[in-house]
Amino acid sequence: MKTIVIFDEYNEIDFKPSDLLHRYIQLTENDVDRFLIEKSGLKDCVCPGCHGLEIKSSFTKFGLHYAECANCKTLYISPRPDDRALEHYYGHSTARKFWREELSKQTKKKRKEKIIKPRIEWILGSTEEYLPGAGHIVDVNTDQYGYIEELGDTQLFKRKTLLNPFVTLDDVKLNGRIHIVLSPFQEAALDGEVDVITLFEVADRIANVDELFGKMYRMLRENGLCFMTDILISGFDLQTLWDKAENIFPPDRLNVFSVEGLKTLFRRHRFECLEFSTPGILDVEIVEKAIEHHPEVKVSRFTEYLLRNRSVETRKSFQEFLQKNLLSSYGRILLRKM
Repeated sequence: MKTIVIFDEYNEIDFKPSDLLHRYIQLTENDVDRFLIEKSGLKDCVCPGCHGLEIKSSFTKFGLHYAECANCKTLYISPRPDDRALEHYYGHSTARKFWREELSKQTKKKRKEKIIKPRIEWILGSTEEYLPGAGHIVDVNTDQYGYIEELGDTQLFKRKTLLNPFVTLDDVKLNGRIHIVLSPFQEAALDGEVDVITLFEVADRIANVDELFGKMYRMLRENGLCFMTDILISGFDLQTLWDKAENIFPPDRLNVFSVEGLKTLFRRHRFECLEFSTPGILDVEIVEKAIEHHPEVKVSRFTEYLLRNRSVETRKSFQEFLQKNLLSSYGRILLRKM
């Protein structure tokens, strides 16, 4: 299994300016109550990673309860809304409208340069390495305008499909290069037709994860590939900040898998893991800012010493250590259908 380590220079503010992010979180809290608590029946679930039943700890965000699996340490919401309720939320909530029309568009240029273009290069390079001749790529639930445009420009795939994108398509220049399927992934009539699937932070916000992976397995041809990204609770910043972590909130983080939880999920659905990397570069910066701006946030003596007394070079080296040992909170994964 391959693990990639990268190091680049950019700041968290480039992707989610604090004023826009705080507004988005505020809108999300209001919409969670209105769309997902008041109007939808919530149901208990097992751990989406290992199917464990025992809970180690828990906390509440926006009126919904996060449980930590005692076995694989995945963090997940239970009881939770179903995928029908989540589809309605992502299509009609004020928070997601703000994401599409404000936050996403204002950060589009930086995201395209630092996230989307490297992501496309990863897809193209790995597909040529592991599945030369692949012809059909399907992306599930994208919410990135820049990704759609970059995908449309690629020459490797003769057939490109967007499956139920979470964007306003009137704002995207498709020019007939990409086929759009607006039905939910569960209903897509693509079984056995797909060479490559991309799931970028999709498993984070799906209620029935097993249904997603079962459908994905059926859609893929033999040796088909899946490229996915996820936020990982096993990462340094999320383990350190825990319930105070700004980017853990429902429903965008319905599931916050650990590395161990994801590996169990992959084995259960008969996927071989070709690459598992945690190439995040913001963990240390996020913790540093959290304790600087929020004195009530408590961290270990070691973490406080590292951030307050050691050099920038040392903190960069520590971030590289997190990458090498799958301890950053950003996961990049390549799977192959077995």
